[in-house]
Amino acid sequence: MDILGIGNILLDIFCFSEEDTALSLGLHPGSSVHVSPERLDELLLAVKNPVHVSGGAAPNALKAASALGFSCGVIGCTGMEDRDTDRWARILDADLAAYGVERTIEERSIATGRCLIVHMPGGVVSVACAPGAAPTIRPEQIEADITAKTRMVFLDGRLLMNPVISDRLITLCKGFSLPLVIDIGSAETAGKHGARIPEFLTRTDCIILMNEDEAFPLAAALEHTVPGDRGMQSAEELIDTVFSFYTGKIQNYPYIIRKEGPNGATAWHRGKKIHRDSIEKKYCIDMTAAGDIFAGAFMAALLKNLPLAEALDFANTAARHALDVPGSRIDWNDFADLKSELNQTHSPGQ
Repeated sequence: MDILGIGNILLDIFCFSEEDTALSLGLHPGSSVHVSPERLDELLLAVKNPVHVSGGAAPNALKAASALGFSCGVIGCTGMEDRDTDRWARILDADLAAYGVERTIEERSIATGRCLIVHMPGGVVSVACAPGAAPTIRPEQIEADITAKTRMVFLDGRLLMNPVISDRLITLCKGFSLPLVIDIGSAETAGKHGARIPEFLTRTDCIILMNEDEAFPLAAALEHTVPGDRGMQSAEELIDTVFSFYTGKIQNYPYIIRKEGPNGATAWHRGKKIHRDSIEKKYCIDMTAAGDIFAGAFMAALLKNLPLAEALDFANTAARHALDVPGSRIDWNDFADLKSELNQTHSPGQ
């Protein structure tokens, strides 16, 4: 296997409405909230013509990498009802299978995790998420024999809240000399659990990915670990100071990557800071999975040994394609072209 992903497995449910549907559902326009599975069931009763797509950082990234020709598998949890796999899990599993992603799943006696994403006029989006079974992964699910057979491991950063899982991954990735890619996942995770990141950066071959709004909370969480008197610094200066400190050595790892949407991406690696621009799209259907698609394409590019600047360019291009579809329902034709481009750039033996 090329990439093993561990993370929250969710079913994304999209509603595209010509009305202010969020208000009729009791949601605040532009909000993102957690709700109970029962409350989400109530919301879904009022949704017309829903679009179902497997989601979560790990599944989204792995679907992209799989579409680019890499063998991928995900470890996670889904739900049950009446002692059988619930209908949401069956939809999710079929979608992952269609993209060639292997599944190592444990079932729980609660509902499969789901996110309702409501698109309304004017680009307003409201999200209601019921994590359900998704975050109940046990460290024992990450088996050594499965891990030993992969080339790269991807971790959904939302699992950083579980120190036992973090410790197990550090042990396995260090023991098998595997690159470990961590996508921070949210500004809250960066602020609350960022203090764990130095252990990954110093003990494993680590790649940290984050969205633009997660960079400062992460840098602030790590500031006390960086020696020296810096005086007053702007947010960007602090980010650069902290990330440069952890990537200053001339060695293959670590990488720290900031995904910046239409502005491209910035990387800190081997003592250098590299920025690559992207091309802003005038119109997009949905942005939910763009960052995750970037992650999957970036991992694919690294496994093909592309230079860092080219890997960032390739990931930016893949992420733009994700704006044309709901979630990670990526277009096979688009990714066939990207796959061909990747194979022409570097052969599998390089």
